[in-house]
Amino acid sequence: MSSIYIPLNAMEIGKYAEVNNIEGGELMGKKLMEMGVNKGAVVEIVRNDAGPLIIKVGETRLVLGRGMAQKVMVREV
Repeated sequence: MSSIYIPLNAMEIGKYAEVNNIEGGELMGKKLMEMGVNKGAVVEIVRNDAGPLIIKVGETRLVLGRGMAQKVMVREV
């Protein structure tokens, strides 16, 4: 288990990551929290290629733009 935090968009497909911090502004943080992406949440990387990321939080799939995903700091679990 790694303790190095990296941006969400640097994770590989099929990996699980625990959210540590959101580096965006208050509005982006609020929007992500409403979608279930908050500190301590474990997300699965479903798609990470050209274009937006698709992640899974619980049973919900979310699409995040690359700019937004860049500001979500995670560690692999």
